Amino acid sequence: MWFQPGPAACSEWNSRRGRRVRLNQGCLNNDVEKCTASLCEHFSRRPLQAELFRGRGPMPTLSKARLTECESPWLETWDRMHQYLSPNKVPILTALGFYAEHDLPNPEADSAGSLTVDEKAELGAIATALTIAAVASDAMPTAVLIATLHKVSSCPLLFFSGQLPAAVEWEIAGNYQRGCEKPATHWRDVWGNQLEGDVEVPTQPNITRAALSAIDSIQGERRRGRPYNVANQILADRLGEIFRQTGQLIVRVRQPAMRGDELVFIEAGPFYDFLELVVPPLQRYLRERELAPVTVDTVVRFVTEAFPSVR
Repeated sequence: MWFQPGPAACSEWNSRRGRRVRLNQGCLNNDVEKCTASLCEHFSRRPLQAELFRGRGPMPTLSKARLTECESPWLETWDRMHQYLSPNKVPILTALGFYAEHDLPNPEADSAGSLTVDEKAELGAIATALTIAAVASDAMPTAVLIATLHKVSSCPLLFFSGQLPAAVEWEIAGNYQRGCEKPATHWRDVWGNQLEGDVEVPTQPNITRAALSAIDSIQGERRRGRPYNVANQILADRLGEIFRQTGQLIVRVRQPAMRGDELVFIEAGPFYDFLELVVPPLQRYLRERELAPVTVDTVVRFVTEAFPSVR
């Protein structure tokens, strides 16, 4: 069972102690605000566990609980992605047909200077897609989530510390019951009395029951096999949409190439070339954290499988 609290609740979640988004002085601009809104919308429009934890393999026998939240990586990560894209704006925007669409001559490849409003908007959407993929990749592993819920179920006082990771609280809220009503009817009890509506202080027995119910729900929906890397699908959805909006077709092209003495066929095409330009900062982010990589080949395959008519 899951609930979808929507943007207002997402904003409240961000404002709770221990997970307030920290903005560096001078960073509060339209680009970052739009990025934050897009991230909230992305994670509230569908079940959290389905988006971030689906398809994980069998849970290891032992996993350590995580009882405190890490600082939100959204704005810092978005900044990092955007800082890579900005100096590479010319080849990226040329690949999207940006200058032709705006009746502008193609600038020099090493053209410097500040971004125009339109350039910032175009690159900002790409940075947001990369950021969402990065945050999803860095999400709490299912095994750790379940271990933490077990810990809370055996010691519900941990919930009242206000320091539990957001993923844990979201699972508890989605399964919370005061009595025999539908789960998540009173999800506001879990998120605190700052929200309007019928709110009561959660009881320890109900927190225990919600944590155990969340464990059963997660384990019941898990699939065996190789872990699913949601970042590839996020890039396929978001970068694929950005590229399609230019009017260009996304066609899977296999070109012959020699590797040593062997003839192989490799991915190619305009969309492939565009991805090669924009995904390096995300790939570096994932390598540094020893997370599952994203590959351009996989993203292209996901897009063409989802839209077979454009092959």
